[in-house]
Amino acid sequence: MIDRAYCRTMSRYNAWQNKAMWSVLENMNAAELLEDKGLPQGSVLGTLNHLLWLDQMWLSRLFKLKAPQAQANETATLTPTPSAWWAERFRADGALRMWADTLSTVDLHGDIAFWSITSQSDVIVGRATCAMHMFNQQTDLRAQVRLILSQSGQTLPPAALFLMPQD
Repeated sequence: MIDRAYCRTMSRYNAWQNKAMWSVLENMNAAELLEDKGLPQGSVLGTLNHLLWLDQMWLSRLFKLKAPQAQANETATLTPTPSAWWAERFRADGALRMWADTLSTVDLHGDIAFWSITSQSDVIVGRATCAMHMFNQQTDLRAQVRLILSQSGQTLPPAALFLMPQD
């Protein structure tokens, strides 16, 4: 299914895309980033906060890091400003890269059990499926934010995986 190389590539891609997102956000008016744009969590910052919370939650399940303190209904306000978001995002991306870099293929085998907020039930899901879901969720939510930013006239860096710098 997937392996350590996939997780390492996708964690690098996630960090690269979040850094590119920050390069756009840091030059924008904070009020514009808090304006309801019809995104899953209303605003650009709200949706990026929600994605940050989701990544922290997945890391708590896959890497045994501490779960975020905010409840599911508080995710949009996880950080109050774009700068605070970037500081937390940078830390989460580092933790995600550490998880992927220290992963062994066996770590992707087996199941994990957790309470799913989405289904409002206990679930048992394969670790590899959870990792793939996490990476897909990141790409999906960022794509929605990118659409809103481009519609508001922002110039966005490329998002194509094959254009990611090799380091």
